[in-house]
Amino acid sequence: MAREWKKIGQLLIERGIISKEQLDTALKEQSLHGGFIGEILCREQKTNENQVFSALGQQLGIAFIDLNTITVDAQVLKLVSKELCLQNTLIPLFLMGTTLTVAMIDPLNTNLIQRIEAITEKKVKAVFGTPSAIKTVVEKHYPSPNAPTAHPAKETDIDEEEKDPGALQEAANLASVVETVNTMISKAVEMKASDIHIEPRQESFNYRYRIDGILYEMKPLPFKSQSAIISRIKIMANMDIAEKRLPQDGRTEIFTNGKTVDLRISTFPTIHGENVVIRILDHSSGVLNLTELGFSEEILEKFKKLIYRPYGIILVTGPTGSGKTTTLYAALNEINNLEKNIMTLEDPVEYELPFIRQSQVNPKAGLTFAKGLRSIVRQDPDVIMIGEIRDKETADIAIHAALTGHLVFSTLHTNDAPSAFTRLIDMGVEPFLVSSAVIGVIAQRLIRTLCDQCKQEYTPLPEVIAQFGALSGKPVKFYKEQGCDFCKNRGYSGRSAIYELCLPDEKLKGLVTKKESASVLREETTKSGMKTLRDAGLKKIQQGVTSLSEILRVTEE
Repeated sequence: MAREWKKIGQLLIERGIISKEQLDTALKEQSLHGGFIGEILCREQKTNENQVFSALGQQLGIAFIDLNTITVDAQVLKLVSKELCLQNTLIPLFLMGTTLTVAMIDPLNTNLIQRIEAITEKKVKAVFGTPSAIKTVVEKHYPSPNAPTAHPAKETDIDEEEKDPGALQEAANLASVVETVNTMISKAVEMKASDIHIEPRQESFNYRYRIDGILYEMKPLPFKSQSAIISRIKIMANMDIAEKRLPQDGRTEIFTNGKTVDLRISTFPTIHGENVVIRILDHSSGVLNLTELGFSEEILEKFKKLIYRPYGIILVTGPTGSGKTTTLYAALNEINNLEKNIMTLEDPVEYELPFIRQSQVNPKAGLTFAKGLRSIVRQDPDVIMIGEIRDKETADIAIHAALTGHLVFSTLHTNDAPSAFTRLIDMGVEPFLVSSAVIGVIAQRLIRTLCDQCKQEYTPLPEVIAQFGALSGKPVKFYKEQGCDFCKNRGYSGRSAIYELCLPDEKLKGLVTKKESASVLREETTKSGMKTLRDAGLKKIQQGVTSLSEILRVTEE
């Protein structure tokens, strides 16, 4: 192990976690008093155990598991004694087939691995875990000597063979299956996950939570219960439990953690079974105001003026999951009053807004964006919100509505604001109509915000700062993620948004009419003073809201 630790310092530098000066100081400390570099850096609070063991795992090609993000299988704890776990700093996690996964501080200790294999009669897969996390989990999950012994209820084994609907429904209603599904969902709501990904694999049944835009793998589900768990979710969403060959969509509402949440459920057949994604919509938070989204004062003032214009198209762009719908809802909430007739066509309706007529597309019934929009313009609207412009027909109707006195809001999937003009032209819309109808485009990204309880000030490497030219030479305090109990050792807690707002002037409209490329349009908008997404990110860094690495992640082209 000692020979491997010598390279950890360089890995931590490459990850932007420590500086070369901090490594040099630690090396001097090591030469005087011995010890591992990782331990010294942790002791000096230059890094933390998670970062050190994650880097070590990358170097050795051994998985690192953050024990704060998974649930230990209580059954496997019976295979290894508490004394052995504490003496050797390890914890058994879960069993897949005949393979027992064990978190250890030294996964290269073959003698210890062979000893565990002899005791458990299982093949051991060793992964990295931090010493403090392992000790915490051992003390938490192993019963004390005086604790009463639990007698689990007898369970019925559930085979993965094809079942008739009656058998599937019976299996799905088993108490153990209902409890597994309810616990998975309530835990996701508690951890503020936006999605649950349930993923059958060849020899395991896994699920992941998407938290602040990042997927975190949790403890595998019981492999034998795959059909029953998926059937239980389908029953909740009024879906056909016997249909496994075609994708299905459904929805349901549940009450958990003291509040009602809306679940949008999608299934998709794969070679190892049905993949299920559950989108969690927490209505208790309500619709955000524009001031809560993360706008800079300058852009917020301009955007507010824009949304009070009497007609024209306002587009919000960005990749899937970048918060476009949230921005649209906040804009509608800002201008909503009894003097205006505001109507929406969405896919799906995520939040209900008072005094606004909201509708959801239903392609099976023939209600598409284009058909619905064609009917909405006959409902005497002042403001129309279209969930997304996906085709030429929808774009043509939206532009016609904007040119005939309606204010139209919609979204597009483009990387930046100027590209929205070329995307509409690529769809087949006449360039002169695009330049006349579009009055503003706002591009956005969601960024993770640093946990205020544990964020740590540090000095980034000069080459990292160089990627943000505007920061070079400025007295800026830089912060990086650390990890604590409050943020579940992720270092981040919550999200904010960064924006770039493009307001076309006459010169830009002329370039659009001439069908100039997106790069030419972007060059012109930056010349005319448009603040880019990277500029907005720099502001968040200067305010101590997020880290350099996070802005690099979301704005890298």
